[in-house]
Amino acid sequence: MTASRITERLPTSGRTQLLLAIIAVALFAAWPYLGASRYMLHLAGLFFIWVVVASYWNLLNGYAGILSLGNLGFFAVGAYVSSVAAVELGLSPWLTVWIGGTATMIVVTVLLGLPVLRLRGIYIALLTLVFADALPSIISILREWTGGGLGLLGIPMFLPNLEKWQAYYITLVFAVVSLVVLYRIVHGTTGMAFVALRDSEDFAVALGVSRFHQGLKVFAISAFVTGLAGGFFAHTLGQISPGMLGIDQFLMVLAMWLLGGAGTFLGPILGAGIITFGNEYLRVAGSLRLGVLGGLIVLTVLFFPGGIMQIVDRVSGWISGRRAGRAASPYDPAAEPPGADVPRTDQA
Repeated sequence: MTASRITERLPTSGRTQLLLAIIAVALFAAWPYLGASRYMLHLAGLFFIWVVVASYWNLLNGYAGILSLGNLGFFAVGAYVSSVAAVELGLSPWLTVWIGGTATMIVVTVLLGLPVLRLRGIYIALLTLVFADALPSIISILREWTGGGLGLLGIPMFLPNLEKWQAYYITLVFAVVSLVVLYRIVHGTTGMAFVALRDSEDFAVALGVSRFHQGLKVFAISAFVTGLAGGFFAHTLGQISPGMLGIDQFLMVLAMWLLGGAGTFLGPILGAGIITFGNEYLRVAGSLRLGVLGGLIVLTVLFFPGGIMQIVDRVSGWISGRRAGRAASPYDPAAEPPGADVPRTDQA
């Protein structure tokens, strides 16, 4: 199917979104040639990875309505499994990232998905949080392979002597492919099933949607792609440590999809951009940075539960209303009754 036929099948809003997405990808692809510094390319590479993590965390929480607090653990499992496989077995990072993603999917589905889906509400959040909090201890116990608290150094990179611009393009392609897959999921029948269970579980079950099967599916998808992101993180930086499970990282990724807008596609992308780049400039605040991130989450939840996308929707609605008001004519001939402009003959 050609590109012209694809655009013909899209509604106007869909064509606009597709055009904006193509422009955004083109700008990111051209950025290294527009004078971006090595530091900015490094930050952008991290942004691409965090976009994927935040978006697939949002798939689990925002779209499926499963309150998980352990997605950073999924990220760490993928990073460590891929790194250890590359270091100990001498496998190519291009292969080990898939091993890490698959291992993460299996571990999460078996250890979390099966028991979690028999729970409700806060109990799901607690169990997933315990999973993530237990990982530093496991990493310490397996220090012979993981490096323990010092972390794992000398992880093979995707390419020998990997340059920042090369890592930038590798993570850019990974982010674009992951987001395209996510878009197809949330706008397909699978995404509709997730949202149906979130909004009205009893009604969805009555229609034949299985909460257990769909729950396992969303856990598997989220864990697999988040584990892949962990592998890309490890093999572009060349080192990892249990610090990736710290409270600052947890708050940072949580703020991304909450600030952008839970249950929206663009929300985590906008939130990841603001938090990733803004977080670097907040380093001058030292330990106050965590307070700023925490306060940002609280203010967003209190005043804008829909995040940035809620503000965007309000502004776009106001602009549309203004345009409609200006376009409306003060005199509409069609509103006149038939014969209203014909003089009456019974008047003197």
